[in-house]
Amino acid sequence: MVGYMTEMVLEGRPVLCFGGGQVALRKLTGLLPCGAQLTVVAPDLHPQLAKWVQAGQIQHRAEPFVSAQLDLLPRPVLVFAATGQASLNREIAAQAAQRGMLCNSSDDPESSGFLVPAVVRRGPVTVGVSTSGCSPALARLLKERLNFWLEPGWAGLASLFGLVRNRVKLRLPDPVVRQQFWRETCLAVAAERRFERQENDHWLEARIAAAESRQDSGVAVSGDSS
Repeated sequence: MVGYMTEMVLEGRPVLCFGGGQVALRKLTGLLPCGAQLTVVAPDLHPQLAKWVQAGQIQHRAEPFVSAQLDLLPRPVLVFAATGQASLNREIAAQAAQRGMLCNSSDDPESSGFLVPAVVRRGPVTVGVSTSGCSPALARLLKERLNFWLEPGWAGLASLFGLVRNRVKLRLPDPVVRQQFWRETCLAVAAERRFERQENDHWLEARIAAAESRQDSGVAVSGDSS
């Protein structure tokens, strides 16, 4: 099985999770920062999930699973089967698939409509690793290694690049020049270990000005737009 890895925008969108135990907690811990409208369906809740319900961060239906719950509006964009019962998770996944819904079955990748990669976050920088369901344990180990390797400073650089992206488009309208600018800037970040520095604004502005000057002088470059 080959999956298509993507990063979904879930802000304000409904997500349904069946199960209220440790597995559900793990799934929802990753979902909560995404701003989704989270609803948990389970007779009982893990204490942390109960705290999130009390804080209004997630909704709770104190019910066991019945298929009709998948027909309630608003229609969820994602469904998680995290009940801790393999047979029930498969049933939830099958019912979701019949309705054309994407469902992740926590212990059965074969019946899942999508898999959840192990993720390392540094602000806007997100790195995911998946083994296509072959070995969650290996994915977790690789995540630990990535977490060690990915220095915290990359988050600040990504945020800075996002802030100046429109400015760069205005000042470097030639897509080939712009692509080369970003490529060379990212290489310079690694070579100069810019992720270890707090202030990169002036450094980045100087690079933009230099690329702008090269563009105005008509220096030819090659590459794809960014």
